[in-house]
Amino acid sequence: MKSTVSTARQKAASAREGDFVTTATLRVWADVLCPWRWMGHRRLAQAIAESGVPARIEHRSFLLGPDGPGPGRRRIAETAAVEWGMSPAEWGSRRDRIEQAGRADGLAIRMDTAWALDSRPAHRVLKLAAARGLDETAAWEAMFAAHLRDNLDLADWGVLAEVETGLERDEVLALGDNEEYVAEVLADHEEGQARGISSVPTVVHGDRLLAGARSVGELAEFVRAAAKAVA
Repeated sequence: MKSTVSTARQKAASAREGDFVTTATLRVWADVLCPWRWMGHRRLAQAIAESGVPARIEHRSFLLGPDGPGPGRRRIAETAAVEWGMSPAEWGSRRDRIEQAGRADGLAIRMDTAWALDSRPAHRVLKLAAARGLDETAAWEAMFAAHLRDNLDLADWGVLAEVETGLERDEVLALGDNEEYVAEVLADHEEGQARGISSVPTVVHGDRLLAGARSVGELAEFVRAAAKAVA
C-alpha cells in the first residue's frame, strides 16, 4: 500500500546535502469525504517536493462516519440542517470557509451538492488499486475530485467503476459483489483510533502525529524531521 512522491529535483537535493539518504515513510490517515484532506493531499505532495528529501506515503483509511450516513439520501447542505442541526447561516459560513480554502490550493470544491454517503466502498476501491500496484496518490486524487468537485454518488458501484483510479470497470463492479478489503479498511480505521486519531488528515511518522489542516511549511518541516529520524 505504498506510493512514492519523488522527483529528480528531490534526489539531486538529497545528494547535495548528504544528510537525508534514507526514505522516510509517512502514514496518512484520511477519508475521501473530507475536503480538508483533499487540501492536505495537495499540500503534502508540495511539502515533500519543497523539503528536498525523499519520502514515501502509505495511505490509510479513516472513516469519519463509520456507521454510514443517517436514513434517506441527502446532499450535504440538507444533512447540515437535518442531522447536524446547523442554521442556514452557520452552514453557509462553514461552506464558504472550506470552499475559499480549497480555491487557495487550486481546488474547486462544491460542498452543498456533495452527497452524504458511506465512504467504505470508495476506500475498498482504493485498497484494490494499491493491491494492483497502481499509483495510489493519483487514485486518491481522482476519488477526492469525484466526491468534492464533481459531486458523484460514490455509494453507487457503477459510479465508482467510472472513477479514474487506473482499475478496470469490471474489477470495481466485481468488488461490489464480495467482501474483499472490508476487513482491511476497518483495520486501518481501528489502528488510527488506537493511535488517538480522531480527525483527518493526520500524518504519522513513528510516534509523531501532525493532525488537521496544516500549511505546506509545517508539513515540509515534519517531512524533514522524519527524514532526520531515519537517517
